[in-house]
Amino acid sequence: MISSRQVRNVFVIAVLTIMFVATIVFNFGTTRAWAAPLPSQLGSQSQLATMNRAETITKNLEGKAQEAIGNVTGDPKDQMAGKAKQVESQVRNAAEDVKDQLQPSGRSKAVAKNIEGKAQEAMGNATGNAKDQMMGKAKQAESRNGNVIEDMKDRIQNIFN
Repeated sequence: MISSRQVRNVFVIAVLTIMFVATIVFNFGTTRAWAAPLPSQLGSQSQLATMNRAETITKNLEGKAQEAIGNVTGDPKDQMAGKAKQVESQVRNAAEDVKDQLQPSGRSKAVAKNIEGKAQEAMGNATGNAKDQMMGKAKQAESRNGNVIEDMKDRIQNIFN
């Protein structure tokens, strides 16, 4: 027979574990926490993707804790709800993997930036707008820098292969 003391101990351990993981993942207690800004204030997609990964980890831990509580108490509802949360976490994680695979490579970003720069420069030449001409040239220079970086990555990778 399971005593109320054992149930309470499992519950306390589960809550403390979730709080500890949340503290580590979200850097609570620091002034420079990356989880502090709202999603609309985020500077890049990578930060948002990291937050999505953290949410999936948290959901998985929550599911494991709920399943453990269900196992200790013998409550099939908690067991199933915990397993459901773990499955939801796996699905979210798989979705994040697909998003990561669909991100354009550095080389394709550089090519797109070059095309954008040429189009903006051509528009500036056609309209006589010096700002568009300069911005177009700047984007083309940024594209060249991106290609140089990708070339260096390729060379380094070839060294190790």
